[in-house]
Amino acid sequence: IKNSESDVKIDILEMNGTLIKSFSNKAKEKADQVTVRAGGNRFVWNMRHPGYKTFPGMVYYGSPNSGPKAVPGKYKVRLTVNGESKEHEFEILKDPRIETTQEELQMQFDFLVKVRDKVTEANQSVIEIRKIKEDLGYVKNKIGTEPQYKDLNDAVKKFEEDLTIIENNIHQTKNKSVQDPLNYGIKLNNQLAFLMGEQGLGDFKPNKQAEEVRVDLTRKIDGELLKLRSLIDNNVEHLNRMIKDKGIEMVMVKSDPKKM
Repeated sequence: IKNSESDVKIDILEMNGTLIKSFSNKAKEKADQVTVRAGGNRFVWNMRHPGYKTFPGMVYYGSPNSGPKAVPGKYKVRLTVNGESKEHEFEILKDPRIETTQEELQMQFDFLVKVRDKVTEANQSVIEIRKIKEDLGYVKNKIGTEPQYKDLNDAVKKFEEDLTIIENNIHQTKNKSVQDPLNYGIKLNNQLAFLMGEQGLGDFKPNKQAEEVRVDLTRKIDGELLKLRSLIDNNVEHLNRMIKDKGIEMVMVKSDPKKM
C-alpha cells in the first residue's frame, strides 16, 4: 500500500464468486473496517459469515452476533486498492483433532444459516413496525385532537395497538440494557438467536432437539409475520385514503417486512 489514504477493500468469496463478506478502510461499521498504513499490511479473517441483522437499541440475552463459521474448503479473496483488483485462492483446512465429518460440518453450517436468516427476518419486522409507528406519530401530531379527526385518530390508535402486540410477541421491548433480560423473559427473535449461538459453539451437526426448537420457533415467527403482513395490508391503504380525504399532505408507505 502506497499510503494510508489509499482506498482498500477486501472481499471474501465462494469459489463461484458469491460474496461472503467485504471489509474496507472506508466502511462505516466497525466490524467491516480494516486499518491501512503505508507499506505491508496484515489482515486476518475470522472465517465467519455475516451475522443476523440488528436494529438500534436491540438488547439480546446470551446471543453474540457471530455468523456461521465457513465450512472447510476452497475460497477466494479479492484485494482492491484504488480500483485495481487481484484475486487469489485459499483453503480452510479441517481441524485434524475433531472427528466431525465434512458432511456434518456442512449440516451445521446450513442449520445456522437458516436460523440466522430467520432472526434477520424477525428483526426486520421490528424495524418495519417502528417505521410505521413513526409515520403514525407524525399523523397524530399533525391532526391533534380536533373533533373532525376523531375517526382518523381512532383508526391510528387501533393500528398502533395492534402493531405493538405483534412487536412485543417478536421482541422483548422492555429490554433496554444488558441487565434487563434478567427480569424480562426473552421473546421469539432472541430465543432463536440464542439457539444460533448455542449450536455454533463447537464443530458438530445439529441434534434432534435443536432442529425441533428451530422448527417450532420458526413456525411461531412466521405466524407473527403473517399477522403483520395482513395487518399492514388491511390498514395502510385505508389510512392513506382517510388522510387524503382529510386534506393532509402525507402518504404512508406500505412494505412487506419479509422482503425488507
